[in-house]
Amino acid sequence: MLRTKALIIACLLIIPALALTLIADPAAQPLRQNLSNGDSLEIIRENQVPRQVIQGGRLRAYQADYTDVGVHFKPGREMKVSMQLNAANAVATTIMGVHGQGSHVRYSGYWQGDATSGFPFLVLTDGGRMTWEADARIDFVMPSNFFTRQLWVHGDGTGTLELVEDFVSDRTRDGTVADGMGTIRLGGANLITHHSQSLPYNSRPDGRGGIYHNGHVVFENRPGSVWSIRTNQHIYSAQIDFDVDGTLDCRAPLTHNGHRRDCLQVGNGGPFISTGAFRTTSENVTITKTGPAMLSLEGQQSYFPGSKLVIEEGLVRIYTDPGLGARVSNRAGPYLHIEVKEGGKLHFAAPLARLKSIDLHDGARMTVERDSIVEISDAITVRKGATLVLEGGEIRGKVDRHDE
Repeated sequence: MLRTKALIIACLLIIPALALTLIADPAAQPLRQNLSNGDSLEIIRENQVPRQVIQGGRLRAYQADYTDVGVHFKPGREMKVSMQLNAANAVATTIMGVHGQGSHVRYSGYWQGDATSGFPFLVLTDGGRMTWEADARIDFVMPSNFFTRQLWVHGDGTGTLELVEDFVSDRTRDGTVADGMGTIRLGGANLITHHSQSLPYNSRPDGRGGIYHNGHVVFENRPGSVWSIRTNQHIYSAQIDFDVDGTLDCRAPLTHNGHRRDCLQVGNGGPFISTGAFRTTSENVTITKTGPAMLSLEGQQSYFPGSKLVIEEGLVRIYTDPGLGARVSNRAGPYLHIEVKEGGKLHFAAPLARLKSIDLHDGARMTVERDSIVEISDAITVRKGATLVLEGGEIRGKVDRHDE
């Protein structure tokens, strides 16, 4: 009897001690941050990574660089992270960052940033790099209407976000489950992608029993961001917007085939028009195409005055009218100037392509394919050593040839 009582007392002493150990374990408890109060956590070692972070506070885009609020990784080396990041409520902003040369976070966690009025941010500076692994789950799609919150990827121009080949952006199961990531906004940060399934879009109901790809890649805020397309051919049926100068580095082919979508009300979202266009959204913006692989423009195009496409390398093939932009914006029209550098190629396969001007440098080549018409309001300049070929196509406008 005495032995039994002693055993019971010993167990009672052990159990509270064990419970105290579990409660005291920081990895087992969510870290709660109020970003409006400036709460911040700097992580340099794996044992500092919380299992879950819940962030509250309503912060807006463009108000600050947000390098000193949220959760920021500065390990100076590669680190694997499976941390869960959640918005505390419907207006909460969520913020992560990676900073410093050699700092590389391989993220395989769950980021829930679908707060109705929240702003998800990824801040990359001083060469910081984040890779979304195949089992990373990025959920920015709002259950009420299947619109997506946008990811602001901002920095000083030196950081990179990479999406591995097996990462899947759209987890909505044809617009039936609110789970996915639809938009990346590059403002002083670079993007590397390897497969179409990783590209930022989600399937959204159109109100008529169908779905469409809702989303876009945006170059904004700070000029010079680079999107590098690698490994596999990419096909993108959502918008690509250039509000500032940016570069498409086509190491693998990229086909844009987005078109306008007029959608009816879904949930509390209201009716919506998605242009789906490859476009500039400000005046005097330059799009630079590098890399040996092809950029194929098969969808809607739209350009503001002063827009320029510079082909440094590889082929650009145009299947639609660059001058049809008024359908997207009354400020857009046949304003595009194309400059083809040495080694660059330009093919027209559109029934009608209206532009402002084309400049073919020494070593450049331009082809107008059968049944295609290129209409120029200014002139096509063909410099010495450049090649202009009509394969049954037609040019309407002035052609200046410089043979010397």
